Amino acid sequence: MNGSLFSLRVVLRIIAVFCLVAMFFFMAENSVMISKGNERIQANQLETLTKLLISQAALTASEFLSEQDEKRLKALTNQLSKDRLVFDATVYDAEGVLVASSDSALSVRDVLGLDTPLQTARIGRQQLVEPVIDEGNVIGFIRITFETGKVTAISDHHYRKSDRYMYMMIVTSFISGLLLAFLLRKKSYSRSSDNILLKHTG
Repeated sequence: MNGSLFSLRVVLRIIAVFCLVAMFFFMAENSVMISKGNERIQANQLETLTKLLISQAALTASEFLSEQDEKRLKALTNQLSKDRLVFDATVYDAEGVLVASSDSALSVRDVLGLDTPLQTARIGRQQLVEPVIDEGNVIGFIRITFETGKVTAISDHHYRKSDRYMYMMIVTSFISGLLLAFLLRKKSYSRSSDNILLKHTG
């Protein structure tokens, strides 16, 4: 009888250990999924922000380009480049000829880092081109290079901090489970020892 109860307790403990390990891996897997989800959200936010900015810039450039006002186009590109999220801005006519650019503007080749090993110069940058339309006709293009590292800096910090807290909670939960199992085992051992002493006393 005692042997069967002992075997049952051993089986239950093994099951409990497996459940504990399974829960740990389940939480770890879900944490990774949450982190990847945050990265997708960040990418979507970045895409929405950059497209909104370049669309507004193309709308503003439409009036200036239709009037061939190079001075105001130059002022527009410089104004755009002052934004901390923008590296440079350039406006072209319908034939692709340069019309105006910000003072810090680089050529497409330089922005893409085609002349640098492994194109390292383009790291942290995103280049978008938007057609400039007037009365339904394409009259030119505006190119903006975004500093994607700066765009995502705030959210990166937030997500990394959240990830650290999440992993700390997982480890804490796992350690708490181990301590709880240890305490329950010690309590069970104390009771069995008391029963043996009472048996010998009787």
